[in-house]
Amino acid sequence: MFASVTVTGVGTVQRGGSSAPTLSLSFNEASVAAIPRGPGSFTVTLSDSAGTGAGLSFLGTPSTAKSPGSLGASATVSGNVLTVEILDSDTLNIEPIIVTGLGIATASTAAPGTIEATMGAFTGSLAGGVANDVLVSPGSVVSGP
Repeated sequence: MFASVTVTGVGTVQRGGSSAPTLSLSFNEASVAAIPRGPGSFTVTLSDSAGTGAGLSFLGTPSTAKSPGSLGASATVSGNVLTVEILDSDTLNIEPIIVTGLGIATASTAAPGTIEATMGAFTGSLAGGVANDVLVSPGSVVSGP
């Protein structure tokens, strides 16, 4: 389904702090028609180095404005979960789903170390995605004692 996922991280986030809204996620379709026609969705869930998401959350308003209009892509956040939805796809062109406009907030209890993002809950036309696929998050870490 997706050939690659490109992540532009948020850098270092102090425990109990938040980042600028610089997080960018680009889910790149593997080939023409890899995303079949019809609606579908998937989630991206944040977790800290201890494997818990309780101390992390997305902040900001996600934008899918850089995604092709043929997808009808939208995104919403709730705590540490980003949900990405599409209405349809163009089976004659390779289409990326691009989400921008987000940052990451951390609680004072977040474990220091690398912030991970895991894809899952694939439905509908996106049901062929790889669940539990951990995304590379360059430079996104929780810092502090």
